[in-house]
Amino acid sequence: MPLIRIDVPEGISSNIKKKIHTRVREVVLKTLAPKEVKYDYVSIREAFGFIGDGLPVIDVDLRPGRDSRRKKALVDGISEVLKETLNVSKEDVYCLFRETPAHNHYTSGKPLPEWVPSDEWE
Repeated sequence: MPLIRIDVPEGISSNIKKKIHTRVREVVLKTLAPKEVKYDYVSIREAFGFIGDGLPVIDVDLRPGRDSRRKKALVDGISEVLKETLNVSKEDVYCLFRETPAHNHYTSGKPLPEWVPSDEWE
């Protein structure tokens, strides 16, 4: 489960936002959350600002447990998507990870379990 919010400048077309959404979900599966598709959420929001002056901003909320390599791979992958779709330099991408305990993440009225890598699933 990551919840990823990407703020882009106002006026980005729906087609571009859909492309970003689809590609970022693919990046999540390759980097942060292999095999977890049920709880991977990506939203693209418009915000007032300009590329390189506060945008794009990426917020990633997730349960603890991913190592720094997974996080860096996610940021690198999202940066590549933004380069291809919005011509954004990776130096202009700001990403903030927020890790909160699993018992603070609910779906269907139940807390999510602790995160473990998919290769450790039983």
